Amino acid sequence: MSLLDSIRRPSYTGDRRCWPCTVVNVALLVVVAAAVTVVSFPLAVGVAAVGVALVYLRGYVVPGTPEFAPRLVSRLGLSPLFEHVPDGGEVRQSDELSEETSGEDVLFALFETGVLEEDAEGALFLSDAFWSAWAAEMASLREGDDDELAAAVAEAAPFEAAAAAEYDGIAVTGETQSIWLSRAHAVADAAAVRAMAEFDVPEPVRAPATTPLRMFLERCPLCGGDTEETERKLGCCGSGTVGAFDTPESEVLACADCGEVLYVFEDEAEDGTA
Repeated sequence: MSLLDSIRRPSYTGDRRCWPCTVVNVALLVVVAAAVTVVSFPLAVGVAAVGVALVYLRGYVVPGTPEFAPRLVSRLGLSPLFEHVPDGGEVRQSDELSEETSGEDVLFALFETGVLEEDAEGALFLSDAFWSAWAAEMASLREGDDDELAAAVAEAAPFEAAAAAEYDGIAVTGETQSIWLSRAHAVADAAAVRAMAEFDVPEPVRAPATTPLRMFLERCPLCGGDTEETERKLGCCGSGTVGAFDTPESEVLACADCGEVLYVFEDEAEDGTA
């Protein structure tokens, strides 16, 4: 994987780009660059160039942008300028706890440690023992407060991180990267890492395994309701806001009770897998 490939975020760019998120990030970059100009004009140019490149490749650079940018645009009365922004709409989107590791390595480790099993027809499913451990950890985190959840997410992150409750989710900040997780994803992912530790899943595999494991959720991490595979029009940067965008419907795993989108089944053409 090249350096550019490791930086790119197809889920937040191309057809899924959220223009309010892009515009807000660029505006913030202009402000930051203008402030840096006082110290050094070349440095300001460098900050602006790097920031714009990251917005182009990743969709945004400020954690939590998909949560606050559309709301900010709406409150400023600028929604008519952006065809796909719902006035006052709830827009939520999570980064992933980790992107770096081979899918084959993750799958092998989960099989070896008894997290995943395979039936006679080759279908994958969670072992009963792992689901029980994961569900118990999710229930514990769901009942805790924001500080407890933030601490659990920081501990689960595959890098030295600090975490705090922000934008109705958890913002995680490290020396080289920052991510934002919706509360549902934060509960599911932190609980999954804890449960995988009980099953002796190798530590380097735990964070990368959290996102694919969410496709097996039987209960919602937020409310405990049943989950279902359904189709939704994804909102800002691929979020689960129904009807927020005039985009094709995507197959998702969502809570049948509260509607929270827990996993998006990517098209093979988009994620490059076969």
